[in-house]
Amino acid sequence: MTKLGAWFRTHLVFRPVREKQSMDQPPFFTSTRRPITPTSFDTATCLFFRLPYDIRSIILTMAFGERVLHMDIAHEEETWRWKGTVCNRNGPRQLPSMRYAWLGPWNDNCMQQMENHKRNWSTRPHAYRTGPEVWCIGIMGFLLSCRQAYAEGIDVLFSDNYISIQSQFLLSHLPKLIPHNRLASITSLEIVIEARCVEQENRRPSYNLDHLELILDNIVKHCGHLRRFCLSFAIREFYGHAHLEGPALPLADAFCKATQLRIMKVELPERDYWPAWDYQLQPKHDHPREEPSKSRKDRSLWRSLDSEKPVVHKRALDRYPYPPLKLPVTHGDDTRESQGYWLCQGDVGPGLPMRPCYVP
Repeated sequence: MTKLGAWFRTHLVFRPVREKQSMDQPPFFTSTRRPITPTSFDTATCLFFRLPYDIRSIILTMAFGERVLHMDIAHEEETWRWKGTVCNRNGPRQLPSMRYAWLGPWNDNCMQQMENHKRNWSTRPHAYRTGPEVWCIGIMGFLLSCRQAYAEGIDVLFSDNYISIQSQFLLSHLPKLIPHNRLASITSLEIVIEARCVEQENRRPSYNLDHLELILDNIVKHCGHLRRFCLSFAIREFYGHAHLEGPALPLADAFCKATQLRIMKVELPERDYWPAWDYQLQPKHDHPREEPSKSRKDRSLWRSLDSEKPVVHKRALDRYPYPPLKLPVTHGDDTRESQGYWLCQGDVGPGLPMRPCYVP
């Protein structure tokens, strides 16, 4: 027995057992975390991976891409839980190119509807037209099939979908919770920023957006391939916040200039959007290449950053959601795009309920 113990001590290296992270603590990455995405693969035995990469990429995009995917983390029942689902906020006929039909993330309660659907399906299946699988992303089986499937599938998941994040905690700690290589592969992102209510000395509510700068800085630093971005402000109280006069839009201006976005939209609460439309604008501006617009729904607010001081115009929707052409036209160059972003109406406040998500 003594010899057996000596052999174990000689040939087996006993490493101290790493203490498990407390379930009450956020699942932040440790400094010793190793990457799990493989970089090299054995000779492909599956027929799918013998196809050229371009063809595989098209197939994977058709199967798992070109959707809006929710990503969330929440502290529930004394533990942290990751959540995700396919977004059913807009129906198949509501496209992002439709300025006044497409619903933005401010009107999204997919996560709550998904949980209600799964909870009630076992007792009241007759109340739903489809099962809870309608909320499933449907990629987990493929990711777990082999190393190459994981590497190619996880890249499609982040790069070929619109990632939607509403969790203020996740947005504030983005690089501590999502691997840097995954953040770098995100090309389309929509986020909701909730103004925090702070009571002043006179007991009147004030809305704090101090966390906005940190969130936008995280995105600029870690989402280097971002090309489409939607920033939606939400105020869950009756009393408003003048976003056009506060720090929100200047921070959005700096963010726009620091990125190489092709599409950017900022959704303002209705109490801020419509006064801006009616009272705070210069006259309508038309570009020689734009079709004349006759009604209000043929135009939208565009915050132009072409000059030193930002200017808000009512621009035609010919090129929406892409930037309109730059005004004024100089030196005969009438094809240059304007720098800036679209302003859209968003959160209607607590008075009206959100529109239910479309479930096929």
